Amino acid sequence: MNEENRLKKLRSYRILDTLPEDVYDNITKLASFICKTPVAIIAFIDEKRYWIKSQVGLDGITEVPRSISVCQTTIYQDTILEVQDLKLDSRFSELPNVKMEDGTRFYAGCPLITEEGVSLGTLCVNDYKPRQLSEEQRVALQSLAREVVAHLEFSRKNRALKKALKRSRRFEELFNNSNGIHCITDNKGFIEFINSSVTEILGYTEDEMLKKRIWNYCSEGEKESIMPGINSLVESGKNRFSLETIVISKSGIKKWISWSGVVKNNKWLLNGTDISRRKENEARIKTLSVSLEKAAAGVVIRNAAGEIEWLNAAAEGIIGYKLEELEGRPFGNLLIGSKTDLAVVEQAKKRIEEGKPYELEMVLYRKDKTPVWVFTSTNPLFDENGKLDKQVSIVVDISDRKQAEEQLIKTREDAIKLSKAKESFLSVMSHEMRTPLNAVVGMTRILKQEDPLDRQKKNLEILEFSAQNLLTLINDVLDFTKIETGNLQLESVPVEIERLAAQTIESLQFKTDGKNLNIKYELDPVLPKRILGDSTRLYQIFMNLLGNAVKFTEEGEVKLSMVQEKQTEEEVTIRFEISDTGIGIPANKLKSIFDAYTQADTDTARKYGGTGLGLTITKKLIALHSSSIQVESELGKGTRFYFTITFPKVKTLAAVKEIVQDAPLDGNVLVVDDNQINRILARKVLERWNLKVDFAENGLEAINKIKEKEYRLILMDVHMPVMDGLEATEVLRSMPEERFRSLPVIALTGSVMSGEENKYFNAGMNDYVLKPFEPSMLYKKIYPFLAKS
Repeated sequence: MNEENRLKKLRSYRILDTLPEDVYDNITKLASFICKTPVAIIAFIDEKRYWIKSQVGLDGITEVPRSISVCQTTIYQDTILEVQDLKLDSRFSELPNVKMEDGTRFYAGCPLITEEGVSLGTLCVNDYKPRQLSEEQRVALQSLAREVVAHLEFSRKNRALKKALKRSRRFEELFNNSNGIHCITDNKGFIEFINSSVTEILGYTEDEMLKKRIWNYCSEGEKESIMPGINSLVESGKNRFSLETIVISKSGIKKWISWSGVVKNNKWLLNGTDISRRKENEARIKTLSVSLEKAAAGVVIRNAAGEIEWLNAAAEGIIGYKLEELEGRPFGNLLIGSKTDLAVVEQAKKRIEEGKPYELEMVLYRKDKTPVWVFTSTNPLFDENGKLDKQVSIVVDISDRKQAEEQLIKTREDAIKLSKAKESFLSVMSHEMRTPLNAVVGMTRILKQEDPLDRQKKNLEILEFSAQNLLTLINDVLDFTKIETGNLQLESVPVEIERLAAQTIESLQFKTDGKNLNIKYELDPVLPKRILGDSTRLYQIFMNLLGNAVKFTEEGEVKLSMVQEKQTEEEVTIRFEISDTGIGIPANKLKSIFDAYTQADTDTARKYGGTGLGLTITKKLIALHSSSIQVESELGKGTRFYFTITFPKVKTLAAVKEIVQDAPLDGNVLVVDDNQINRILARKVLERWNLKVDFAENGLEAINKIKEKEYRLILMDVHMPVMDGLEATEVLRSMPEERFRSLPVIALTGSVMSGEENKYFNAGMNDYVLKPFEPSMLYKKIYPFLAKS
């Protein structure tokens, strides 16, 4: 659309900055009523303004900048632009009247398009809640938009006519500049004169119609039905008449023409106006009226005093009253009962007094006094003076929905209780299993470090292997639970991807003992040295896939490949591939291997062991990275797993300071644990680092010792009798002296379930270490607090 031509055409109608006109106000009221919206607007758009000619519901606003109006988009449409929720549409969500808390949410606008195809402005309806027009409402809105354009055309042609009359009083120009048909016939109906407007309206030229009978152009039977009435009027001495007839245009289209006639000197002077669009709109409005009458939702119309004027059959069905029982009576008081929320009723009254629409849900009482839950949406309609005229309410029976909601709430509460019970059980079981396992794993490591006899080394290796397998089983079950409940969040920290791969390979080397197996990794040289990711979860993915590959491969090769697929300034996409030359997976099992607690077959489970959760956890961890894992395999030849992940790149390459475990530590450490074996284990580990260690068996004993002696660090168990670790830490942080508030506390716990990390930090703890702990991990945690200066 050429904007210059559009603006030129707009100005030609001389509509901008004009006074209000009833004809346009009636259209906006009708649009608001039909579409059931609090706001309806007729507006025209020039270079900078969205100028409002007529409006309902805007409290006197006459114009806004074009740049913040939705209608600046509508004028470039061929048909209705409907946006059910403006806040969800990126084109309009930032507009000021949309961003407001109670701002506009729904918009439907029809461009005001002239017959030449030029868009001048819009007829639109707005609401303060998301919604959708029915097909009948859309059709009505388009019809009303055409009516606006028709009035514009009518006004413009009227101005042209007046201008022509002013310039000259010639009769011919008066006729030919009218927007209606003007003609003169003799008493037999032969046309003696007709104006040029007939060409625009009916398609015939003046010459084609002259000397022809006017009835030749009317629909069959029109003369017989009309003439008796006209003749009767003339015979009674009256010489003026009005009638509506169907006229056939040159193209064969039937058009409704409204005629005003004068009989004088055996001549008929006829003025005809094309009312086809009005007739179409009347038919559509009638259809809409029938639709409202037959609508499934109840429709209630009240006057300004709240007295019933009309309700449809659906409303009668909901409340149990007939229209004749309620007509002229107040609506609300008859339907109030013991379960009705009177505060909601008062709120509704207040909104109507303020002239604002409202929506509410409440319990009403039918005529038979049975309660019914209803949703009602009420819109006020105002007269030309801005006074409340009507209240139109849509009423829907939501009793079934309310019953379902109550059941859903109960089911949800039961599910939450079950989930909490499950988490509590898993938390306790995690602690109970990890506590003795901590002793087994820790003491095994210490025994291996204390120069055991050769005949004892094999037994210790078996013991360590079995303990690690048990720990893996526990971790699988707990990780699976955290992922399933949505409580696992990925970190985003710098990760050296090659180093992570090398550490993973190194940690799996012991599993290749006794096998003719080479395990290695290959890294694409163009990959960045570091990416932003979750090293713990990437390590877990590598360990699960590589661990499986080593488990099911006796000879040949297990390989981790990392290849760059795409790299930008901000991100890098890496394709990971884990391949082996092992036993392979049957084709009919490829889809099921990722199912929880599933392995390829029972022989595999018996021979190789495992929970059947490793691949399930891996798949879910990769899904958390917005990716998916694929697998290809051939029995007896091997298996290949592959997936791609996109990581943010680390923008700075500052060196990461490594913590060397041999770096000296210094200070007094208080270990608080009710388990004697855990205390012995902690002493052996900490004294190897030249630390001085004291013990307490519960939180109360720990508080007393901290008061008597200064410590540089507290290692605090969480689950203990008398006073647990969380309570003890809170007591410590509440003590007035600064040394108590700043004393580092690290939790030693066997359970980190959903939300428990936050509990530790909220209680005032500085960090936590999960049992059984790797000495190196514990060292990294305590080093910042105990490093020797």
